[in-house]
Amino acid sequence: MNLFKYHKPDLEENRIDLYYSKIDQETEDIIKYLEQYNKMLVGKNDHETTWIHPSDIYYCEMVDRKCYSYLKESVWQIDISLQMLLDQYGSLGYVRISKSMLINIYKIDKLKSDINMRVNIILQNGETVILNRTYRSQFYKYLEKMRREMK
Repeated sequence: MNLFKYHKPDLEENRIDLYYSKIDQETEDIIKYLEQYNKMLVGKNDHETTWIHPSDIYYCEMVDRKCYSYLKESVWQIDISLQMLLDQYGSLGYVRISKSMLINIYKIDKLKSDINMRVNIILQNGETVILNRTYRSQFYKYLEKMRREMK
């Protein structure tokens, strides 16, 4: 697949054109990614409501049956379950790391092994979350899958 990028300052709106002879897996993945990229979530906190792009979320956590999305410097409640997030935005890098938490792998800075086979995930914003041992195998399989797809 070839990628051509053109800088055109006179465009009113950015655009992407996709040309293909047949839809193979690579093309289908790109189409799914682009379709999901445009879906926004509604985030609420005590005083305001805002639109959140799923790619801006570092991780999501369920607390008292409410889902909270953690961004670089803010936390927003979103009205969606973790499973729905996985189903709708899994291709954007979301993977489950515990029963009550999803993480965006594109926001990971590094992984650090800890005692008792625990893994600390250090995010780009400096926060640390813990990979539950139950989800460890699934997490590493997802990372490997994403690594292969990026080649």
